[in-house]
Amino acid sequence: MIDPKMTLDDNQILHTPSGEISLAALRVLLNTLPFEVDYVDADDRFKWFSQNQPRIFARTADQVGRKVLECHPGKSRDKVAHILEDFHAGTKDHVEFWLPLHGKLVYISYSALRDEAGEYLGCFEFTGDVTHIQSLQGMKNLGNSRDLR
Repeated sequence: MIDPKMTLDDNQILHTPSGEISLAALRVLLNTLPFEVDYVDADDRFKWFSQNQPRIFARTADQVGRKVLECHPGKSRDKVAHILEDFHAGTKDHVEFWLPLHGKLVYISYSALRDEAGEYLGCFEFTGDVTHIQSLQGMKNLGNSRDLR
């Protein structure tokens, strides 16, 4: 178990079956994704958030460690509680929503995280503005893109 006060050296390498990545590159990658990512542990505590800017749903360092339901508006807490109950029970692994918000189409996806034995490790919330994606038509590829030289 990693001491929560301990920070890892950015030069350390994460080795996985699909390749390797430095912690520095992983940190930048997570903050560069066009989506916000939030992590909740198996005890339903909000533990981590990507620092992309601007964010659709603001997160602050003082929220880290709180019960995740405390990070949601009152009107959505019962729904989030049901999602978490289903994830813990193993009856669901994924739930997604999309809604108009501040002139944007916002996509929200919750996914359970499980180890190889199926043990619940927590979940993540993936949120993004998909307005542009929804508007795409036709085809743009490497052959016809005007973005390339």
